[in-house]
Amino acid sequence: MDASVILTRPEGRNEQLAARLSDAGLKSLILPALSLQPQPADKASFPVPHDYDLLVFVSGSAVRFYAGQLRRFSPDFRWPGHVPVAAVGVSTAQALRRAGVDPGMIIQPDPLDGQDSEALWKRLRPRLPSLRRVLILRGNRGREWLGARLEEAGLQVDRHAVYERTPAHWSAGQEQGLAALLEKRSCCACLLTSSEGVDAMHANVVRLGLEDAWLSLRFLVVHERIASRLQSVISASGKVAPRMVKICQPSDDAIYEALIRMASPSESS
Repeated sequence: MDASVILTRPEGRNEQLAARLSDAGLKSLILPALSLQPQPADKASFPVPHDYDLLVFVSGSAVRFYAGQLRRFSPDFRWPGHVPVAAVGVSTAQALRRAGVDPGMIIQPDPLDGQDSEALWKRLRPRLPSLRRVLILRGNRGREWLGARLEEAGLQVDRHAVYERTPAHWSAGQEQGLAALLEKRSCCACLLTSSEGVDAMHANVVRLGLEDAWLSLRFLVVHERIASRLQSVISASGKVAPRMVKICQPSDDAIYEALIRMASPSESS
């Protein structure tokens, strides 16, 4: 199969998926769109779980960075068994379990409702009477909609940035790999998993003079908002819309199956 995929999730999030795709005969170019860097935290003002009635994690990265801060300030820390923890999706819930959170205390959206703030809000609304203080663990920005809903419900909402997202600086080898792949004009699908990632990826391909070739790819996104952002970026640049933009759930299994289908030469828009 003369087909390939471009995986743009942050560093460390692509390798297992790339291995699965390789077993299926697909070559992967790992090209993170964003770089995640830990935010500094002050022990004196650091928000700890037992001070809250609910913790909300926006991503698996938020879990990992916050857990790292907890271990640094309190090496013997154990997650309190009485504090529920909310996850926006399957991968975030998996990260929480790996971090030692009791699975019975994890709240996550119904898979049939999707994996986003709106779906999580449906699960949180019945619990509002028992909540007073909520902590949202996130990057340097994001999930404003969910925080606003919780505040409108009368809750105190604190936001703690555990990492910063910045456009990734690609190595010369990565840039050459992208240029070579696009020059082949073979069947290729590009995975985009955040609106910020769309902006960063687009800025890099424009800088490299590869925008037209990049827009000839097939795109897989994990939310309608990301598809809308991609369309907005393309419209602003005056370019023709991609021939294919598909949306799937953000789990590795769903992404894997979608990429296999999209990278097939017989797949049509």
